[in-house]
Amino acid sequence: MVDVILGLSVNARMLGLAVISENEIVYFDIQKRDGAWTSRKKEMILASVESRCRHYNIKNIALSIPYDNQISSQTSELLESLKKHFNKNNISFFIYSPRSLNAVYQKQKTKKEIMRELASQHIELVYYYKMEMKNKHKYYIKLFDAVEVGKIHFRRIKGKLR
Repeated sequence: MVDVILGLSVNARMLGLAVISENEIVYFDIQKRDGAWTSRKKEMILASVESRCRHYNIKNIALSIPYDNQISSQTSELLESLKKHFNKNNISFFIYSPRSLNAVYQKQKTKKEIMRELASQHIELVYYYKMEMKNKHKYYIKLFDAVEVGKIHFRRIKGKLR
């Protein structure tokens, strides 16, 4: 059986998604939702995640969360809703904090180094890497976070990572 993982990086405004199968990127997306936090906005995010789970038959999710001091009440509400949704739908999920992601690397890497490395491994990310390096306000970070967490989780499942 092929392990298909959905890597997610979320906050109340941005959603990065990456479907990883056999350590390759099958799908990736970045979604921005401006405006005030509402239950409708939360439901739209949940529907987007649910759509990817159904389409790719996802039963395993790697969720990258921000540092505790960067989690707003809206992001916290969204994370709780995601967890409830995953539990209700029998989808296993593993939460990765920034500290647990950094621990994977032998020496600590910056976001730019991780993004450059991912773009060098996956040609489909090169354009987004170049765009991000030009952006004054970061836009594609959540996309790269989703790819990173999905790939790390894939390696963990395959026993190549502790």
